Amino acid sequence: MVSTQQILQKRKRVSKKNKKSWRKHTEISDVEEFLQSRLREERTGGDPTAKENKDLFYIDKSDIFQTTKTKLASMKCHSELQIDTRVAPVVGRIGPSKKKKKKKKAPLLAPDMITSSSSEKKQGLYDIWGSQANVAEDTKRDPCLPPPVQARAGYKSSDTKLSAVELPHPGTSYNPTFNDHQDLLKDALEVEEKKEKAKLKATRDAAPPIEITEEDYIKEMSIGLNGAASEEEVEEEEEDETEDQVKSAVRRDRKTRAQRNREKAEKLKAEELAKAKLEKQHLHQMNRIKAIQKEIKREEKEMSEQTALRQAKSLENETKPGKYGPGKFLGDDPEFVLPEEVSSSLRKMVNPANNVQERFTSLQKRNLIEVRRKVAPHRKYKLKTVEKWRKKLPEEIDELVKMKRKKKKIKVSE
Repeated sequence: MVSTQQILQKRKRVSKKNKKSWRKHTEISDVEEFLQSRLREERTGGDPTAKENKDLFYIDKSDIFQTTKTKLASMKCHSELQIDTRVAPVVGRIGPSKKKKKKKKAPLLAPDMITSSSSEKKQGLYDIWGSQANVAEDTKRDPCLPPPVQARAGYKSSDTKLSAVELPHPGTSYNPTFNDHQDLLKDALEVEEKKEKAKLKATRDAAPPIEITEEDYIKEMSIGLNGAASEEEVEEEEEDETEDQVKSAVRRDRKTRAQRNREKAEKLKAEELAKAKLEKQHLHQMNRIKAIQKEIKREEKEMSEQTALRQAKSLENETKPGKYGPGKFLGDDPEFVLPEEVSSSLRKMVNPANNVQERFTSLQKRNLIEVRRKVAPHRKYKLKTVEKWRKKLPEEIDELVKMKRKKKKIKVSE
């Protein structure tokens, strides 16, 4: 192998003016070995030749070789003698206790003090007709059955404030006072007047019948008879239109400098007048502050009245039925009895009301069911008209027989 001296002799005349050439042409392997040995010693704890005995050796004072009672007890050979806690101990049979617990009698409570707790339900002390009877849930549920369906957060049974059973009008009593009965008749009269107005409006808004006079009839029937004259009129109209277009297409002369200056001055004058008008309006408004304050008060009063009307309408809408279907809720007509039919005895009382119909309209009014209409009796399919053979003439019957025979012959030939 080639030694370092031979390499240096060969590369005797080399340039070492910069760091790159210096690193390339100098031998630094012995320096790298020395640095690596120093790093190795630092990792392993330093040079052992430079350390003292107390740093290299130490006296072990642990009790590895000392045998105590606890050490003997923890030995594996003595584990068979110890108690295994994983095995349950053998216990003798324990019979039922002979002491019987005395059952406490539940105290009698007033109906308003009865609650719907689980303990009271077991004792049978809760109001079955109360609103809290079904609130407490049954905790002992069968795990095999599916969980009960819970209502969604936004679910509403009814979004109206109407009661299930509304109080009837005092005029519908079997022996009402005169004023109550007259109020009931007044309400019924208003309902009938509204119906009549709606009928009159429907007939009034309808298109009136068209009256055709004799002149209109002659004019309409004579259209198209004088074709040549109509063509000449059309040609004359076209010529007039072309002349108008030619006149409008005449080139306009260019404006002079004086005309443009005049227009500019007029424009500036109009702007100055508009500005002066605005300043005058501002001054006028400054002078009429009291009138403006009165206008503001009037507007505030109108706004307060409108808000009051809006609130009253919203309260009224809370008791009105909503629209949950194509139909519109009309309600029943007020039930009333004429003055000569009013009787002071229940035996002679005439009851025009229908309880089933009243409950049905109450459900619709409280938004529990949608508004429904009575379905009139109708046929779901169209009737098919067939002419019987015996109703036809003999000649028609012969023609039909010949047609059937021809069709049979065509099929056989095919």
